[in-house]
Parts: sequence; structure tokens; C-alpha cells
Amino acid sequence: MPSKELFSAPPSSIDDALWEADRVRHLILQEAQNPDFPAPSEGKWSLDELLYHLHLVERGSASAVRKMIETEKSERFSDENVTKTWQRMKAFVPNRNTKILAPDGVTPKDTPTRAECIRLLGESRERLKSHCSKTTTEDLLCISFPHPVLGAIPGLLWITFIAMHEARHLDQILELKA
Repeated sequence: MPSKELFSAPPSSIDDALWEADRVRHLILQEAQNPDFPAPSEGKWSLDELLYHLHLVERGSASAVRKMIETEKSERFSDENVTKTWQRMKAFVPNRNTKILAPDGVTPKDTPTRAECIRLLGESRERLKSHCSKTTTEDLLCISFPHPVLGAIPGLLWITFIAMHEARHLDQILELKA
């Protein structure tokens, strides 16, 4: 399922956002089960490097969510502002025509085995869910954290960012496989 078929509307709750993230993750893990996954072209990341990158991004994003939860709440993002931010994210994040250089902190180096990458993906998802269990949807709409390209993203949409980012790389994984 290509990313353009996902994300029909902004999430209305933490549960909705996590469900979408889990749906994309399930599709990625299905592809990761292929022991004969083709090697990448020169200069492209392997499947294992992509999986490790996804873990690093989610681990950092989960930390951002934790930091947001621990900060003082500000004025709630309006539904209009949430929708506009979501639309900007949907137009930009899954779009593979826009090349984005991964920052050093999330560039895969010393990539572990595929089995370890899959374990780490489970660990980072559980950490995200643990942080989310300590807050409410309304609280996540009263906090934000800056993204280096997209600017301030409300807490609830950070979960969606993780899912959209993974959908972007799901498309990349499907391209590698084709």
C-alpha cells in the first residue's frame, strides 16, 4: 500500500494516531520478513539500514514527545491550525520526490542485524506508547516541538509524523523490492 493511500484525515485522538503508526509499521515489518530482500543500488540504504533509521527517528521523536509532556502547556492548537499543519506534513513528508538528507543523529551507522533492528523498532514503539499513556489528546494539542523542516508540530501530530515518515520509507522499501 503506497503512502498516498494512507492518512485520510488528521488524527482526532492519541489512539487514532497510534493506530495509524501501527498500521504502517505492520506493513514495514511484513516486508522485513523477506530473507532474500534485494541489495540496494550504489549509494542507497539497505533494508537493514532503513529499519535502523526508522528506529532512530522514532526513538528521537518519542523523546520529543516525552519532553513536550513534561513542559508547561500553552494555548491549545486550533482545529484549523492542526488541519493546516497536517496538510503541510502530508504534502511534504511522504513525498519521495523531495529528497531529504537525514541528520547525523538518525543516519544509520554501525547498523545491527535485521533481527536486532526489528527488536529495536519494537522497543522504540513501546517507549512512544508508554509516553503517550501518560498524557491526554487535549494535552498533546497544547504542546509542540519544532521539526527542523516543518517548524512547530503539535504533540499529537508528532505521532502522525512518525507514521508519515515510516510510510515514506515503506515506499522506498517497495521500490527496492521491485
